Amino acid sequence: MDALQGDLFHPTPGAVTADHSGGIMPDPPWREWVTPHKISLLILISEYVQNKAERGQEITDVFTKTLLFGVRLQRSISLALLKWIQSPDETLADLRREVEKLAGGDPSAAETVVGWLDNKLKEMAQDGLMVLTDFMQSLDQLFNLSAEGEEPLLQKAGVIGMFIRRMVLAFDKLSFSQVSSLYELLMEYCQEGKSSLKDNLDTSDAMEMADEGEGMRREDLEVGKEDSTVLSYRQAQYYLSLGLQNNYNDAEASSPAELQQQVQRLLKSNPLFVEAHYLSYLNSMNVYEWCGAVQSLHLYFDRFSLHSQHNQQSKPNEDATAARSYRYAALNLASLHCRFGHREEAMAVLQEAIRLAQVTNDNVCLQHALIWLSRLEEDESKVAMLLQRSVIRSSILTLPYLASMAVQMFTKLKAQAGLKPSRVFEYLAKSNSLNCLHYIPELVASCFALQTALWQMYGKSAMSLLNIQLLLHGSGNPTTNHWDKELGCLVLSHLAVIHADQGNYTCVYEILQLLKEKFHHIKKNARVWMFAEQCINFDRALRNHKWTAAETAITSLAALDNTEAQYRRALLLKEKGDSVGACKHLQELLQKCREEPATTITEIHAGVLLALGEVYTAASNLTTANSYFLQCLTLCKEHHLNHMATMAQLNIAHIQLLMKLPAQALALTEQVMPQVLSHGSLYNRSRAQFLLAKCQLASSDPIHPTQRKAAILSAIGTLGIALDGFQKAEAPARVKDVLYYQAQLYNEVGNSADRNRCALQFRQLDQQIPTNPTQILNIF
Repeated sequence: MDALQGDLFHPTPGAVTADHSGGIMPDPPWREWVTPHKISLLILISEYVQNKAERGQEITDVFTKTLLFGVRLQRSISLALLKWIQSPDETLADLRREVEKLAGGDPSAAETVVGWLDNKLKEMAQDGLMVLTDFMQSLDQLFNLSAEGEEPLLQKAGVIGMFIRRMVLAFDKLSFSQVSSLYELLMEYCQEGKSSLKDNLDTSDAMEMADEGEGMRREDLEVGKEDSTVLSYRQAQYYLSLGLQNNYNDAEASSPAELQQQVQRLLKSNPLFVEAHYLSYLNSMNVYEWCGAVQSLHLYFDRFSLHSQHNQQSKPNEDATAARSYRYAALNLASLHCRFGHREEAMAVLQEAIRLAQVTNDNVCLQHALIWLSRLEEDESKVAMLLQRSVIRSSILTLPYLASMAVQMFTKLKAQAGLKPSRVFEYLAKSNSLNCLHYIPELVASCFALQTALWQMYGKSAMSLLNIQLLLHGSGNPTTNHWDKELGCLVLSHLAVIHADQGNYTCVYEILQLLKEKFHHIKKNARVWMFAEQCINFDRALRNHKWTAAETAITSLAALDNTEAQYRRALLLKEKGDSVGACKHLQELLQKCREEPATTITEIHAGVLLALGEVYTAASNLTTANSYFLQCLTLCKEHHLNHMATMAQLNIAHIQLLMKLPAQALALTEQVMPQVLSHGSLYNRSRAQFLLAKCQLASSDPIHPTQRKAAILSAIGTLGIALDGFQKAEAPARVKDVLYYQAQLYNEVGNSADRNRCALQFRQLDQQIPTNPTQILNIF
């Protein structure tokens, strides 16, 4: 059986139709226009069906093999017809090019199909208007054609059949003058490859075309005065579906300005098409244009309410549809208030949505409301209870997407609360099993992203990098690649940070350039890579002692995350030697972390404690510094932050070294070196190597010359590794420290040449970056 006799030509038994708004919009008046592009489609369909019927089954096999390459190309033509019917009108040249592409590079097949179109259009141009009229009248006969021994090739209830019947009905309602205008448009379409209503159609000849007893009005024709393409309601629905699809596919999404123009175009062609207001709402949300988002959301549901009241007499079940609209309106409004941070307003609107859903027993709406309720709740125990209830109810109601999403939210909550990592990943495995069982690729990607964040939080950067690669490559399946979507922006930004930690700045800026090109017009994603870029710029400027560049990065960060900006300002003051200013900022942050633990990131809290300890260490207040390091270590152990705990232990070892306890310092440093070398950044690895060399020297016995010399040679090798790391990490101030110690060691073993070389390099760097003498001996 011909592939064109599939879903396009034959209706699916028991099939139902659904709109893109979730079935909450009233049925609109279905008006259709006869255009030259649609006449071209009718010619292609008519010629194919007639050839199929005339040749018979045996000849058709040869014809199909020669022309259409069998089932594969027939399927392509079926999909292309579905697209052409729903899409806006194309020029004749564009239609020819697409037909030639479908032929798969076979010139004979392309020539035959295009010949059908050209020959019929040429006949219409030569013989006049009568050929067009005869052609439209002959379309009804296509429903009676069939190959030998088979059912009719074309069914009236199929997609193609319905399209033909709509076109015939619309053409029958045209007056003679309107048919003449259509013929003139067709001639222009053939000559120029365009279909233009604004230049050729006389608006005084209003075409009375309609499906369901409603005529085409004068204002319908005037839509095309500013835009040459007029969309029918069905085409507008298709256009809307593409817009919604691209809204979640950031690589294919239009710019916000272009999308807003498309929305205005839809509303001009179809003023009753209120779903376009919701697309405008999503567009405004993407660019954080809150006023436009609120206005579009209100327009969407207000206009729907008007349509509901207008249609209540003809549709008795309109009340139920309106009630569905109102409760989902409340959900959208609650999400908007949640984004604004208006917790009380969001909770009130959410309670209203829950009441409306309970009245109509809408379990799906209730589960969505339960997810939002868990996000608005501040008590962690209540949040965990709500998420557990959501998982159970979603599983009972067979809502795997909501169940898996609730499991991931529960996993994140428990990870932040300090649950054991093995239990956290066990919960995440349950979400993975649901995603694989029900094939939910979006949540599979979300699971990888969550695993990446968890491994990074636990201080395992190597495992984090592995999950990034799995997400970007989609586990080898091209249909599950997510590098061009929102999650891709997140992990690519994180990948840039990892490369910056390893000193690979060439790769960093290549990744950032890619992010700027792909996500520059999507503000919700642009904030992600902007934040990563400013953090990278700050860290690089701080190590290079470029204070102006660091200040600029902090100013940019303040617009994205004020807490992070305040924390990094304290680090800048600490590095500049302003202990008083740094301590003031850090104490304010510490107080905020202790007063608002629910809204504070644990890594920030630990970083503040670590920075405070370093400030007091630089001021030689070792007792106070040690207390902050111990607090940081305790916090990191409670939340399993291995990397931060390692840095706290290295600082404690440094304090032990300053307190003349080299043996204890060396033992503690050697204990944490595997973690640092495996998962630490290049800068931190170099700091650890530097500290290890100093501990080795301090632990050696000067009474035994042989042992002392061996320790010095070992320390020189370790310092060489640290020196290379600091140079690659672009930390010239730390390079000076290493050169200073190397010069001393070379002098002690009598190697004057290397001593002078290190001294010269030190002097050259010191002229570029003068060192604060009060911090030379107390830095780590």
